Amino acid sequence: MNLKEYIDDADLVLVGIGETFQDKFETIKVQDEKNITIFEEYSRKKYLDSCIADEVIDAYKKLEKLIEGKNYFIVTLCNDDKIFKTNINPERIVAPCGSYELLQCEEVCTEDIYLMGDFEQVLANGEEPKCPHCGNPLVVNRLGCKKYSEEGYLKKWNLYMKWLQGTINKKVCILELGVGMKYPTVIRWPFERVAFINEKAKFIRVHDYLNQLTEEIKEKAVSVKANPVELLRNQIV
Repeated sequence: MNLKEYIDDADLVLVGIGETFQDKFETIKVQDEKNITIFEEYSRKKYLDSCIADEVIDAYKKLEKLIEGKNYFIVTLCNDDKIFKTNINPERIVAPCGSYELLQCEEVCTEDIYLMGDFEQVLANGEEPKCPHCGNPLVVNRLGCKKYSEEGYLKKWNLYMKWLQGTINKKVCILELGVGMKYPTVIRWPFERVAFINEKAKFIRVHDYLNQLTEEIKEKAVSVKANPVELLRNQIV
């Protein structure tokens, strides 16, 4: 499938990146996934920092070329930050599931968000970073932690909402890549709604098996049963 034709024909491009692209950390073993320690999280962060290139990053770089010069916004369910290893404008990417770059107070005593890099020496010394306000542990600001703080992504989310308002009556290419049903209220259902209310929208859903389309949008949509990472990597740009 030639995605470039759909993207080139659009005024705006909305991209959704799903769980298919998320790093599984298969080489980083943890004792208990539900009670992962900050040191195990730090190991994951160091691993992610070392990922200069892999299949997913290659796919992102191909996406970068596809949307180059377009007015776009990207919503990603991934929190591994690999998409930021490209030249895609980071201000046009929102990651509502969090980031391994950021820390928060375990009890969310304030709205403050911290860079993990600022606590690099503390973690390297085997010490647990503490919240400077209440003294509770700092944890990675990602969905799944004890009390997830949304402050890490809200600014970009508000920017995304404002951008969406500008898609009305515009030719918008909606590209949904590898989005399953884990968090359907973030990408899958909202993207379907954008396609439904915009008569000029073109919707492309790419997934290994969850590529079905709803009756309401099927006349303006394309369903592709394929691995979205491989599909992107094979694009000619």
